[in-house]
Amino acid sequence: MEERAVKQVIVMRKDLNMRKGKMIAQGSHASVDALLSLFSCTEEDGKTTFTLTYGDDSPLAEWLNGLYAKICLYVNSEEELVSLYQRIQDENPEIPVSMIVDAGLTEFHGQETKTCIGIGPWWADEIDVFTSDLKLL
Repeated sequence: MEERAVKQVIVMRKDLNMRKGKMIAQGSHASVDALLSLFSCTEEDGKTTFTLTYGDDSPLAEWLNGLYAKICLYVNSEEELVSLYQRIQDENPEIPVSMIVDAGLTEFHGQETKTCIGIGPWWADEIDVFTSDLKLL
């Protein structure tokens, strides 16, 4: 039986013309936030506990025990980014997806700005349904 590929995808807004360092920071936020969405969180006695539970045959197990594959793609507008995010949530809500909104403290003139999304880690073929038409960043 052939193993299914697993990956995480970062989709960045190219129209914002962010500095490279800013793009790297935003992409890092997207990667971590999408991964953290897989954790459950409990609070007790002023302490927060995050728990990650997954099966040996899950996409997360494959990713954590593999190469941590990440692909960076781009869209050209906020509308494209929001549309992609919403499509994934609506059509395959199992796929972890996270929207990153920059606070505007260093760029974007103090305006909150949607900069990128993190998708996965998840089965590559299921992510590709949504991202196969996008180009590499």
